[in-house]
Amino acid sequence: MLRGLLTPTNSRLLKPIVTTPVRLFSSTLKKMSQEYTVIIYDKPGTDRTKVRPIHLQDLVGTVNAGVVIAGGALFTDETKTKFVGSTLQIAANSKEEVIEALKQDVYYREGIWDIDSALIYPSGMAVRLPKKLAGTREELFN
Repeated sequence: MLRGLLTPTNSRLLKPIVTTPVRLFSSTLKKMSQEYTVIIYDKPGTDRTKVRPIHLQDLVGTVNAGVVIAGGALFTDETKTKFVGSTLQIAANSKEEVIEALKQDVYYREGIWDIDSALIYPSGMAVRLPKKLAGTREELFN
């Protein structure tokens, strides 16, 4: 999240200074240059419910590392009983980096996600309301 600092530019005016966020990718620090919207569908006939607890547990780490900014399931029905895929907001420096992040997820490793048909687009969110995932760092939501 961008944080503004107020510094005096003269005796009557305060000017905001915006700092660039730093995100952790792999074992090196890189500046986040892009946010991506991802829609990734489940392969037909797969059942994500068996590995969902692992997915949610691993998600905490990717949120805390600043890689996943938002995410959730997509459903075929309004009663939210039939999964069809996932949607995510991912911070990365390239589309290739997004794909590598997706490949780390248990849904990909277990053959649930159809990564070949994933929709991945650079995006800019105008608004985002917080919804905290249990286990994620408090300061991410302040």
